[in-house]
Amino acid sequence: MKVAYLLGSLNRGGAEVLALDVLRESKNSEIEFICIHRKNGSLFSSFKALKINTFQCQFKNKLDISYFFKLRRLLKQQKVEIVHAHQVLDALMAHIATLFTTIKVMQTFHGHGFNAKPFMLAMRGFILKINAANIFVSHSQYKSYLSRFDIKDKRNLVLYNTIDFSKFNQLTNSNFRKELGIDRNVLLSGSVGNFTNGRDQLVICKFLSLLHKKGIHFYHIFAGAKSNAEPGLYKQCVDFCQKNNLSKNVLFLGSRNDVPEILGQLDAFVYSTVHDTFGIAVIEAIASETPVFVNDWEVMKEITENGKYANIYQSKNEYDLMHHFTKFLSSRKVFKLKAKNASKYVHNKFTIENHILELTKIYSKL
Repeated sequence: MKVAYLLGSLNRGGAEVLALDVLRESKNSEIEFICIHRKNGSLFSSFKALKINTFQCQFKNKLDISYFFKLRRLLKQQKVEIVHAHQVLDALMAHIATLFTTIKVMQTFHGHGFNAKPFMLAMRGFILKINAANIFVSHSQYKSYLSRFDIKDKRNLVLYNTIDFSKFNQLTNSNFRKELGIDRNVLLSGSVGNFTNGRDQLVICKFLSLLHKKGIHFYHIFAGAKSNAEPGLYKQCVDFCQKNNLSKNVLFLGSRNDVPEILGQLDAFVYSTVHDTFGIAVIEAIASETPVFVNDWEVMKEITENGKYANIYQSKNEYDLMHHFTKFLSSRKVFKLKAKNASKYVHNKFTIENHILELTKIYSKL
């Protein structure tokens, strides 16, 4: 069976990291994968390094009808049986390109579509009905879709995003603290995630201001890119830190390709979401045996079993985050022990091998 993973860009994001992990580990699967993308990005070299065929099929603009013919020709040349899209737009274009063929189109939904304009919301509902299968990355996401779309049938499935934990066994022991000039005895916390409307890095900045006012010596790093579509989200965090004398303590590193290296050298990982559907960065942080603090958004409670494997604070409440973090500061050994147990949990539950096995079952039923 041959499957084409269809991606928009190769920039770093949850869907792209998952795709990279799946394709990297697919060598042990009975499925033959290829990857097709529209745009290059920061993960281009990582995808090119994979031992699978990777193709760029450019979609220049809304009037570029030639894209459909190029995609159709490529799929037929490669003898693809299933197209697995990860965006509504890609799924729609795949359906058009495969008209009057036996090629099946399915999609993994990585977002809620809360902020979608009416036309795109209607398009999302249409795609849900014509896809051969729809995969949701968490039960809470699926529940959200059920409340808004008529999708109660066997084509709709929940399959957790997962992590290729082998990359945590291949760390180079780089000294991230030395790179930043931070002493090992100084508190170092961090966050991972691009600055988009799906996250709330500003509440973390407000928490860091409380930490600073309490006289605690610390550094905090934000690893994540500024969104070209929403640059104001990044700017408001930088401006807040400058206004509150945090510029020396809070470091904005931009997109990083060494996240597993970074996570293991943090004393604490702090995350705040507005409407994430899963939380790959959170799972990676837990896997690294780092104490994790995350807000009580439904999916975060789901993947951490209501805070059993992380420390849950009230959403948009920097004071409650400070309350939980203060406990951590006074009992760091206890929190570290909890983090080690949590690491074992996620290593068992969110493995890339299980994900590929379940994907194979889904593909075989189409």
